[in-house]
Amino acid sequence: MQSPSVLSQAASSDAGPHNVVMLDACRICGNRSVHRRYTAKEMMFGTREEFEYFLCGHCGCLQIKQIPHDVSRYYPPAYYSLSTSAPGVAYVPYPRRILERLRVAHALFGRGRLLAELAAYLTDYPEDWRRFEPFLQRCALKRSDARFLDVGCGSRSWWLEGLGRLGFSNLIGVDPHIDRSVAYDGIRIQKGEVGEIADVFDVITLHHSLEHIPDQLGTLRVLRALLKPTGVCIVRLPLVSSLVWEMYGTDWVELDAPRHCYLHSSDSMEKLADMAGFSIEHTMWDSTAFEFYGSEQYRRGIPLLAENSFSAHPDKSDFTYQEMARFAKLAERANKEGRGGRGCFFLRPS
Repeated sequence: MQSPSVLSQAASSDAGPHNVVMLDACRICGNRSVHRRYTAKEMMFGTREEFEYFLCGHCGCLQIKQIPHDVSRYYPPAYYSLSTSAPGVAYVPYPRRILERLRVAHALFGRGRLLAELAAYLTDYPEDWRRFEPFLQRCALKRSDARFLDVGCGSRSWWLEGLGRLGFSNLIGVDPHIDRSVAYDGIRIQKGEVGEIADVFDVITLHHSLEHIPDQLGTLRVLRALLKPTGVCIVRLPLVSSLVWEMYGTDWVELDAPRHCYLHSSDSMEKLADMAGFSIEHTMWDSTAFEFYGSEQYRRGIPLLAENSFSAHPDKSDFTYQEMARFAKLAERANKEGRGGRGCFFLRPS
């Protein structure tokens, strides 16, 4: 694999003068000054259909020039979030689950100290805790009956399912691309647009769904109206202001043309949040090795779901242990430097 400096130069050269377009208005900030133009290919399924994107010269948002008229055809049944199969979760006996929830309740709400200390002698925190704790601690919730809405969650929501195992009970999801509304394990997922939801929530999450939505500002304004004054909106999404974009350019796996209509920069996300009536309380970067090995596969012409893709069939991949270790180190470096290709924004009503 080429060194980061060479790869960065390659990405930069892709944005030369022949790739400059003058008149496209940025759909985030309205800027019509010089933008850089890029051609990206559909590589999840490997159709290699080409789509034109441009990088706003003002706010830095990379966005598709023309949103496809019929986006549904790019979300076939094989698309990962439309699967209805249940993920493998280890069975936890009911008494142990009660003890685990006592520990979670004390950690989040500060109540039940003596019971939590007793539970600590008998069991560890639940398996989901390490993954969820960084998000939930920043929500400053008061009770386990807090109301959660997961936007663009697909047919099954890993987030809502994990919250249920931690003891939360008011769990709703919404997604326009699923076949029908479903209910399971105390979770209700509605087929439709977020604007059709009539309720208010303590926490609204968009786990890699905002980048799919054509109307960015309108959507965030709807979410602002659905959020309680003390609530928080958690937005996780790919960031073009990142090390992986500098290295791989249009081979970046998270560009995901044409499903990702917008690849925000930190600046464009801040502008969008402000226009929608939010302020950004905190930002985290959570890139993983996937950002880098997936992008390297695309550079080598390997679709994400190909037989020799590490994501689909790790045992058939050509990547060595040394390469995988290097990808993980690149992700760790990007996060530490605030240049991760995946970011998480905690938005509060301003």
